[in-house]
Amino acid sequence: MKIADMIIKKKYTEVIWYGRGGQGAITASQLIADAAYEEGYRGVTTAPSFGAERRGAPVSAFLRLAHEPIRIFSQISTPDIIVVLDPSLLPVLDLPGRFPASSVVIINSKYTPEKLKLEHFNTVGIADITTVALENNLTMAGVAILNTPILGAFVKVTGLVSLAAVEKAIIKKFSSTGARINMLTARIIHDATKIYSTN
Repeated sequence: MKIADMIIKKKYTEVIWYGRGGQGAITASQLIADAAYEEGYRGVTTAPSFGAERRGAPVSAFLRLAHEPIRIFSQISTPDIIVVLDPSLLPVLDLPGRFPASSVVIINSKYTPEKLKLEHFNTVGIADITTVALENNLTMAGVAILNTPILGAFVKVTGLVSLAAVEKAIIKKFSSTGARINMLTARIIHDATKIYSTN
């Protein structure tokens, strides 16, 4: 059974995005929300959560998707999907200690779930987003931009939205030049993402 088929049986799908200030976790959540709306989801809500408001500090964003209007707006405590833009956050996040094995994890890394200590989870999607961003000059002040490439991994692992809808959201968000490189890296990551599953 596909991840989307399992998740879509619920009333709504809950996603938490984790990153550091400046990496674009909030923008990534908004782009998936836009893509979902484009594909007919009637319930789409996204909200940021800030700690210390500075570049490099941990930030998170909460996203809910549903085919009916959503009446709940609280923070998410038991996500269906966890997206981690920066693997250096893993020791702080303690995902296996906080979330059930049924949560789907998507992470920017070149290592296996075992090396990342994520074997607790039934499904883990991994892609080396940092390297792809650097190789394709998707950077700002020399730092890899991670938010748009990781959308390709989200599409590949979950199947909740299509790559075409994500590309439409990117085109609306960025200039024509920016949109091209962001769409390119999202496609590369979509194809390169490895899915580790015990199901």
